[in-house]
Amino acid sequence: MATSDIEPGSSQLLEKDTRETLVRVVRHALLLTWSFVVFFPLYWLASMSLKPPGEANALPPDWIFLPTVYNYLQLIQDGEFVTAFANSLLMVGTSVVLVLLIGVPAAYVLSRWDIPMERDVLVWILSSRMLPPIAVVLPFFIIFRAFNLFDTRIGMVLMYISINLSLVVWVMKAFFDGIPETLEEAARVDGATRFQGFRKVVLPAAKPGIFSVAIISFIFAWIELLFGLVLTSFEAVPVTLFVYSFIGSRSIEWSMLAAASTAMIIPVAIFLIAVNKYLAAGLSFGVVIKE
Repeated sequence: MATSDIEPGSSQLLEKDTRETLVRVVRHALLLTWSFVVFFPLYWLASMSLKPPGEANALPPDWIFLPTVYNYLQLIQDGEFVTAFANSLLMVGTSVVLVLLIGVPAAYVLSRWDIPMERDVLVWILSSRMLPPIAVVLPFFIIFRAFNLFDTRIGMVLMYISINLSLVVWVMKAFFDGIPETLEEAARVDGATRFQGFRKVVLPAAKPGIFSVAIISFIFAWIELLFGLVLTSFEAVPVTLFVYSFIGSRSIEWSMLAAASTAMIIPVAIFLIAVNKYLAAGLSFGVVIKE
């Protein structure tokens, strides 16, 4: 009798374990499949950059080949690529720092103070991202020519700031809205000023959000091509424009294009790895605040 009582429960438990195992296997299989779909283009790009020029676009492709760094050596020896790469690092890095210095305090003010017509102000800020780049590149060109900013690094920095400022303000305002004002009130009770509370309490709590918008701003500016194509000619050429130069009217230098594209990915990957812990902290911080 006792055995008959246990057997149905054991059978149900076994079925439950089987279902959970099956669900786990299917989930992992789907994740592996999706990872393969996402990372295969990166593998293809990197492998193409390590092939000799004659083998880069061979059909069918050579899956087994002897890697070579010839394409990368050609890039390093090309002074124009080194200059363009340095230009992009300088201009994009400077723009990210400046857009954070402008956008983060602006987002804090919009979050903590009652601004007249605040919704209209936010919509006006967001409207700068609504138009496609092709619609605003001509006004930028006219303004840059009038103020002698054409083909200058300062002009490109200002252009990158205009691209990312609305994004930083909107994202950081939502992040500041999720930080309890009681933290600042406690700091002011201890004698801190409003600015000290912002600098010593709010900014450390908002660090994950700041790094998140910094990554997004860096990527958006780093991959920008149209403005660099129209607003530069020689001195302030970004690396994206140099990479584009490998696409000719009659042929494409696939191996060099792949090597230059892979080199472009490296700074973004390093940036992501460096701030990865802050992104993870941002996820857990949001859960704590919500609770």
